[in-house]
Amino acid sequence: MSAANRRAGQLARQVRDPARDRDDHRQDILLDLLQRAHRFDAERGSWGAFVTVVTRHAALTLLAQHLRSAIIENTPTDDLADPRSHVEAATLLSIDVKAARRRLPPSLSEILDAITEEGSVTGAQRAGTLPAASFYRALRQLRLRLIAAGLKPSTVNVAASN
Repeated sequence: MSAANRRAGQLARQVRDPARDRDDHRQDILLDLLQRAHRFDAERGSWGAFVTVVTRHAALTLLAQHLRSAIIENTPTDDLADPRSHVEAATLLSIDVKAARRRLPPSLSEILDAITEEGSVTGAQRAGTLPAASFYRALRQLRLRLIAAGLKPSTVNVAASN
C-alpha cells in the first residue's frame, strides 16, 4: 500500500491532478500489482523489489496514457481531418530528428541506429554488446538529449521506434 500511495502521489504531482484523482491512481497501481503478483519469483529478488518495479512501471504506464490523452485533447479537430497536416508534421519531425541526431555523441547515435535497425528497444538491447543496465542508462541519456533538442516525449518514442 505504501508503494502504491507513493507512486500515486508522484503521478498526481507530475500530471497536476487534483487530490481526489490520487485514489484512482492508487487503485490502478494496486490492480496492476495484483495482476502481476503471480510473476513474482523469490529466487530472483525480494517482494519489496518486485513491488517497487511493478508500481514504478504501472505509474509510468498511467503517465504515458495521460500524456497521450492530453495530446489528443489538445489537437485541433481540423488537423485530424486534413491529411496534409499529418504529412507536414511527419516532414517537420523528420527534419527535427535528423538535426538532433547530428548533435548526438557516437555512442548514443549507435543506440538510436540499433533501435531503428532492430525495430524495438528490447531487440536493440539484445543484439548489442552493452550490459542491460548500461544500455538502458544510455537510452535514458538518449531520450533526455532528444527532449533537450526540442522533441516532445511523444515524438521521442516515435523517433526511437522509426
